[in-house]
Amino acid sequence: MKQMMTLVRRELIENRSGWAVPAAFGALFVVAALAAVFGLVRVGVMDQSMTLAEMGQELDPSSIYPALLVLFMPIAVVLVVAMTFVVFFYFLDALYAERKDRSILFWKSLPVSDLQVVGSKYLTGVAAIPALTVGVFLVTAFLVWLIGGLALLWAGSGAALQGGPAALARATAIMVYMLLVQVLWFVPVHGWLLLVSAFARRAVLGWVLAPPALLIVAEKILLGTRHFADTIGHRLIGGFQLAFSNEQHAMIMESDGAVMSSFPALGEFLTPGRFLAAPSLWAGIAVGVVFLAGAVWLRRWRDES
Repeated sequence: MKQMMTLVRRELIENRSGWAVPAAFGALFVVAALAAVFGLVRVGVMDQSMTLAEMGQELDPSSIYPALLVLFMPIAVVLVVAMTFVVFFYFLDALYAERKDRSILFWKSLPVSDLQVVGSKYLTGVAAIPALTVGVFLVTAFLVWLIGGLALLWAGSGAALQGGPAALARATAIMVYMLLVQVLWFVPVHGWLLLVSAFARRAVLGWVLAPPALLIVAEKILLGTRHFADTIGHRLIGGFQLAFSNEQHAMIMESDGAVMSSFPALGEFLTPGRFLAAPSLWAGIAVGVVFLAGAVWLRRWRDES
């Protein structure tokens, strides 16, 4: 375990985008919060927007909690999306880069197995980078809350400072749930990326996209169906459809323009039982394990001489 943690730390040191990209987006939100304090940015939802000073005067104390959720959740979603792309390109380059710069010859001379190396890269993408993203979210959301809360306090309302911890805790829980869903649902996607990264000598992205595209075209021409395309589409977005309720819960705006009163019920939208019971989840994990085993095998026997 200690050796595995050392390998994961090495990956994070060599691939700083794992924390730098989320941190850059977090910094933008903090800058936006500072801009809102000085009236340069108006905040709100849908067609309702106001300066922080106006919000401090008009916001009902009972609406502080949903307002903070409205503030925190976009930060969480943006960071999750940014992390998704970071992990995608990290896996794409994880095994290819060490063959390209020939550093694989050095690492193979050490008492570290191919399973450990591939496992450390996988853990970096599905555990370490998401954990860092959650950390960036906590720091960003705390700073945004502190900036906004102090500005509202100056404007005459201290309720934002009182309601922040509870809203931040709930937003963090939802974000962690989103990340867990993504990690489990994308096991075959991540496995495929590592397999291609271990196989391709050049044009890694082309090798990732070309086989599925060819299979989709071949099925359409030969059979006139699109089952494989539907499977790919389901794998990309189906996990969140299973993990969140698809019932129509409209976000109701108060007649006086207050923030959405139904937003605190967002936690009721989570459906982990339905997600974990989906056969497609476990079938995808099985396929992903095969891909990961293939990546280990290719790294072991690929001739780099």
